[in-house]
Amino acid sequence: MLPTFAAWLTYSLSKLRYTQPPVWRRLVLPDTLTFWDLHFALQLAFGWENAHLFEFSTGRGSPGDLLTGSPPMQPGEADYLPEWWRDPRQVALAEILRAPKDKLSYVYDMGDHWEHQLVVEKTAPLAAGAPLPPVHCPDGRRAGPPEDIGSIPGYEMLLVALAEKAAGTRKRMPSHFAGLGKYDPDAPELDIVNDNLAQLSFIVADENASIEAYRQQLAAQPRPIRQRPTPDELL
Repeated sequence: MLPTFAAWLTYSLSKLRYTQPPVWRRLVLPDTLTFWDLHFALQLAFGWENAHLFEFSTGRGSPGDLLTGSPPMQPGEADYLPEWWRDPRQVALAEILRAPKDKLSYVYDMGDHWEHQLVVEKTAPLAAGAPLPPVHCPDGRRAGPPEDIGSIPGYEMLLVALAEKAAGTRKRMPSHFAGLGKYDPDAPELDIVNDNLAQLSFIVADENASIEAYRQQLAAQPRPIRQRPTPDELL
């Protein structure tokens, strides 16, 4: 009798595109997780703060490329989403990331546009009844860029300023990099990453609760009654 598998462990490499030297993380996670879970795993792995919108796509740059992204927050927002858009909380990784060499693009922050290329390196079966191991990051290189740094150009300017400060040719950081003088671009801090990933399910649950509370708050607010404009206001 063939064994029954409840899930597959997915070994994925996530590389932050256009960074030199490359910034990347290797993640191990069960394919029963959703893309909502994956979003938060990537946030924790790269040190992001979930402060901006995100999207997952095939990365081909063609119409219908988008697979899923930030869920709508405001009433009526869902009405403007494409018909093929799917809620990331309802899409399991196994539906799209099925086999080695499967690829996806993950973009975080539509302003700075941090684009990550995700590649499935390998998969391993988990027998039915076996406990799901926690998501973890066994390997990675360099620290993720700070939030709102100004995309790749801003990140590269930060690296130059840090190098000048380390060499003694700069006494203080530029004002727009205030507070980043101790940022270490070479340190991925995997111990901290994995400590945070161990709390992934709680972090996702807290975010879901916050979203629901926010929506209920909006729904409870009275909508302003629009008055018919006077003839003078129409002039």
